[in-house]
Amino acid sequence: MRIEANQRIPQQPLHTGYGPRTTAEDIMQGVDLAGKVAIVTGGYSGIGLEVSTVLAKAGAQVIVPARSLDKAKVAMEAVPFIFS
Repeated sequence: MRIEANQRIPQQPLHTGYGPRTTAEDIMQGVDLAGKVAIVTGGYSGIGLEVSTVLAKAGAQVIVPARSLDKAKVAMEAVPFIFS
């Protein structure tokens, strides 16, 4: 089947039980990441900070590489259980 660039493919729901108002905490409810390591690039801003926060709350050791250590420290200090 060939799809032309200007054709639209109809979207179909995945029926996951998640929706536009589902939070990261909702998805991670009941997940235990104790003993796991997560590396989150961009983890000190925007959605990456939310991902870092939720993974840490679930027990993961979160590693956030940063180009700007000063910016990362300021952002991560707002989440004291991550920053060390």
